[in-house]
Amino acid sequence: MTVVKSTVRSMYRGFLMIFILSFLLLSTVLLLAFLADPQLMWDSVRKAFGMQ
Repeated sequence: MTVVKSTVRSMYRGFLMIFILSFLLLSTVLLLAFLADPQLMWDSVRKAFGMQ
């Protein structure tokens, strides 16, 4: 039973780490895109969400 518990804990930590890293990567990409061309980024966001 302890083997199952430790395996589940390892999987949970792994999924949590992957989620955090993917969120950081997405945030970094969006920040770099915004810094590269703020007007184009803002226009893309407005178009994507239908804001006029």
